[in-house]
Amino acid sequence: MKGIRIPAFFRGWFSDPPPLAVLLGGEGAGLAEMVAELLCTRLGQDGGTVELLRLGAMDMERESPVPEWRTPSLFCRFRVYLLPDYVELRKDPRAELLAYLGSPDPNVVLVLPCTDRNAMKKLSAFPGVRSSTLREEQASRILAEYCSGRADRAGKEMPEEVALFLVRWTGGDFSRIRSEMGKLLAYVGDRKEIGEEEIRQVCIAGGAVDPFRMADDLIHGRRDACIEQFRRFARSAESSDYHALVGAIAWTVRDRTAGRRFSRGKPVRPERAGAVLAALTSIDAGLKGGSGLSPEQLFEIRMLALLA
Repeated sequence: MKGIRIPAFFRGWFSDPPPLAVLLGGEGAGLAEMVAELLCTRLGQDGGTVELLRLGAMDMERESPVPEWRTPSLFCRFRVYLLPDYVELRKDPRAELLAYLGSPDPNVVLVLPCTDRNAMKKLSAFPGVRSSTLREEQASRILAEYCSGRADRAGKEMPEEVALFLVRWTGGDFSRIRSEMGKLLAYVGDRKEIGEEEIRQVCIAGGAVDPFRMADDLIHGRRDACIEQFRRFARSAESSDYHALVGAIAWTVRDRTAGRRFSRGKPVRPERAGAVLAALTSIDAGLKGGSGLSPEQLFEIRMLALLA
């Protein structure tokens, strides 16, 4: 098996010595878990021992992690801590984090997502902090490079456009991308290349539909085509497929509104985009519980209203 391939954007960040903290803003906040895992793999390549630890906002509220960060580990040379979004932290944990960054431990790396612009400016001013605010297109391409790199490490080929297809289908959710990549690598077996057809078969309700075509039909009000595709999708969809479908449609709306060229499709009017995104927000909330409806019912009700 080949060594890990770090996405080009982060290669300069993963040098020796490692950064004392990695700060990710904008759409980059969603890459925090990926960065933490890649850091652990990179730091362990030279024979060093590494531990990845995750802290939530409640963990940091309940007990300050700073004494632990300042206490040398008896078992690992490096410790990488994946922290919650800075905006989720209350006043005291924020103050402790800022004080720690003034004199951090060289064998501890903090990975901190931050969706607040003003906080990004304050945090990125500390020495030893690597920071970047990413746009959605940048984050998508970094995730696609991660997918291609993981395939390469397993001795497979996954072209960039195919990897982008998977990223769009998952809505850029790293946890789901990691899971789907595991399923794809198991599915292709001895074959050398992963293509769109494999993604459709493994990740998208058994290949029943093209989710981006269905999204286009929904956006542009093609009622019969959209409903027919959705019902084919629903016949073989699992619960997680509906969450992914929300992400795929949302990505398509943003893509058409921004006029990007990832895929071919007509631009969408802002008012139509707003209506579709509002419906998706309602569907997403229902999928997370409390609606009393099945995922199929949630989608059909909202889709029929949009297609009326």
